[in-house]
Amino acid sequence: MKKDAKTFKEVAERCTRFALSDECHCDAKNSTSTQESVSCKNCKHYTPDKVCTLDLYEEILENHHL
Repeated sequence: MKKDAKTFKEVAERCTRFALSDECHCDAKNSTSTQESVSCKNCKHYTPDKVCTLDLYEEILENHHL
């Protein structure tokens, strides 16, 4: 299973449950910054143990042929 920065971004862009983590230090008012911060690593459902608590990562990878 791929777990690189590009794949995290592609999965997050396709995830209907993506939500920026409260710990994300991006400038939410700046759309470019927000767009760049779209990544599983910046989602509130992604744990420090590198796990999606919604268990959607693999499903999105498979369904979108990433």
